[in-house]
Amino acid sequence: MIRFVKYALMFVFLILLQTTLIPLLSIQDIYPDLLLIGVVITGIRHGATPAILAGCVVGFVQDAAVTQLYGLSSLAKSVAGFVAGYFSREKLKYNFQVTLGVVAATALTNTVLYQAIYYFSSNISVGWIILRHIIPHFIYTVIIGMMVNAIWPGGLWGKS
Repeated sequence: MIRFVKYALMFVFLILLQTTLIPLLSIQDIYPDLLLIGVVITGIRHGATPAILAGCVVGFVQDAAVTQLYGLSSLAKSVAGFVAGYFSREKLKYNFQVTLGVVAATALTNTVLYQAIYYFSSNISVGWIILRHIIPHFIYTVIIGMMVNAIWPGGLWGKS
């Protein structure tokens, strides 16, 4: 129960940061996804099922506040939670490179799934979507994830 409260408070804090600070850091409508970093933390520390549930709940909150396609963030973050949980700390020995790989795989999964569905019926070319939306969002989220890892060493994967 205490773990649930800690993670609920973490996600409330991340939601507050995502809605207040992150818009100030956006570069031409490109912004990092702090909620995804929270899903990665949950997945690495506790496995796929808690990360999928966290991604689903946080995605619904994000959908309710931001998007036009309800359920899209929830779906993308749930799948990303599975990817992060697949690389849980019981399966891998974590160091900087492994953490970078897990954050990158999770961010890429989330961004590709979200953008592919969001722009599915538009007349925008796939190349433009990749260059303008997928790659910048992916890179920005990975950079923020690595900054979190540098500022809070071991914070992403917890105590071994």
